[in-house]
Amino acid sequence: MKIIIVGIGKLGEYLVKNLVKDGNEVTLVDTDFTTSMDVINNEDVNYILGSGLDANVLTEAGIKDADLLISVMQHDEQNVMCSLLGKKLGAKNTIARIRTPEYSNSVNLLKDELGLSMLINPEALTANQIARALSIPSAMDATTFLKGRVQLVSFKVKENSPLDKVTVNSISKKVKDLIISAIERDKKVIVPSGNTKLQANDTIFVSGTNKSINKFLISSELIQEKTKKVIISGGSNTAIYLAKSLIDMGMHVKIIEINPERCEVLSEKLPDALIINGDVSDQNVLFEEGIESCDAFVALTSIDEENIVYSMFAAMQNVPKIITKINHINLDGIVEKTHIDTVITPHKIATHHIVKYIRAMQNSDRSSCEAIYKINSDLFEMLEFNVKDDFKALNTRIRDIDFIDGALIIAIMRGRNIIFPTGNDEIKENDIIVVIDTNDKIRDINDILR
Repeated sequence: MKIIIVGIGKLGEYLVKNLVKDGNEVTLVDTDFTTSMDVINNEDVNYILGSGLDANVLTEAGIKDADLLISVMQHDEQNVMCSLLGKKLGAKNTIARIRTPEYSNSVNLLKDELGLSMLINPEALTANQIARALSIPSAMDATTFLKGRVQLVSFKVKENSPLDKVTVNSISKKVKDLIISAIERDKKVIVPSGNTKLQANDTIFVSGTNKSINKFLISSELIQEKTKKVIISGGSNTAIYLAKSLIDMGMHVKIIEINPERCEVLSEKLPDALIINGDVSDQNVLFEEGIESCDAFVALTSIDEENIVYSMFAAMQNVPKIITKINHINLDGIVEKTHIDTVITPHKIATHHIVKYIRAMQNSDRSSCEAIYKINSDLFEMLEFNVKDDFKALNTRIRDIDFIDGALIIAIMRGRNIIFPTGNDEIKENDIIVVIDTNDKIRDINDILR
């Protein structure tokens, strides 16, 4: 596909890498590429210096032949205007990043009239992912697939855990409708066999229904008290979206924000949350607001380093669940050495949603990719395929299929039934299957075959 990206911030850079990797022809448009030369020099990408609101610049970028225009400039209004202009000039599809809560609601009502194919709101998506993680306190991260009927949840195997030195087969015998889909060990991903033994410090990715995940939590002694009291540092738009979700889930929410004017805005938008005008860097403020007795601490300030430090302090106070927002991926190594449970990167989350949409756009009557899912990690993908008659291993038992290394079928939806496959199951026409891909090689369903 021919794709134009207008705006080269963190989201733009990460989008470029993922879309080029997928084989798309990408052109970048921005008024300043000074801080993005690494991306331009290391990726197969075209770039044009100029404003995405200038018709001549978009024409030079090839807007008349563009399959998709993605506008991710700083301001919502710019992105809407750029999308309108791009549509007028011939772009087949347009995506605009809209971040302001009130504006997002208004634009969504007018999406069709504005010619927008998709709105992307990284703050809202980030809040949704944090809320999912808080709904299962012992989980590092969580996502759903197959129309929300199956979850993929990640857990850390701790020292002296009942999971330490246990085989995958023994877990499957205890809990039906559950698959250990992948294991992260020493920064490498393993697609496990039945004889694979879990080890302390592994991160395991478990697929199952809500019921089977709960059984797994009980049998593995991973059940924790439900999250009731949450402290959020920083009163960003993400905090607003998150607080609304958590309040709807029955949680008590405190937001600590240093700016008094912003506190007034938060109080108006979140009448059921407790808004504290204070400095999170002051330990006394955190103690006064009950850091020692809260169930979860979420660091959402605009400065990564501050989020890491505040989260480390929360860990020292034995807060059961800690979630930290990080914008710069190069800080991942530092975070690994802390006791932070979950790291959230908004531009990663937004990119995964955009790539999912683009792959669905490229779908045809063949068994091509319907959707892509990722937890906030680039270690592997989950790909959802609608099986057609072109699949070369149709009606073949899974045990007899010669899969490529690093691929695993973790779920099948057949009609309304969800199947967690064994070697005796077959893949049939019109099935929807979910495949783990640890090598980033699968684009078509037949790519899973050796």
